[in-house]
Amino acid sequence: MSREIKIDASQVKRVLQYAKQSGAQMNATHPTTIKGRNQLLTADTLEKINQQLNELSTSYIGILQKQLVQTEQAVNTMIETDKALASSSKRK
Repeated sequence: MSREIKIDASQVKRVLQYAKQSGAQMNATHPTTIKGRNQLLTADTLEKINQQLNELSTSYIGILQKQLVQTEQAVNTMIETDKALASSSKRK
């Protein structure tokens, strides 16, 4: 049984790039005013929900972007470690 972990770096980077592009295209803006001149409790409630949704969406996009950067850094670290290990084993 092999104890080797193989990573296709080009595929990982391609998927990360796609995820970054998708995250950048997410629209976190929803209408903030929907009630107009209506004095309905439902309209007030919907506006509060939309505001919370805007805040949540913005937060999610920020977290997603940070996670993608961390994942890319981890992949790069794994690639560098793999290269270092490969060159050190060739010397022995």
